[in-house]
Amino acid sequence: MKSKFLTYALLFALLVIVFQYANSKRIIDKYEKDIKTYQSKIEQLETKNFELETKLKEV
Repeated sequence: MKSKFLTYALLFALLVIVFQYANSKRIIDKYEKDIKTYQSKIEQLETKNFELETKLKEV
């Protein structure tokens, strides 16, 4: 009886570890995607800002 309990406890622990790994990997992938999106937006805004500063200096 005790060995069955230990077997089930080990199996449950392994399932929890696999779940946590998959969940954290999904979250990290989402954050990396968000970072890339925001970096491209920042680059676009910096380019627009530079263009506006150049126009302002011309005037």
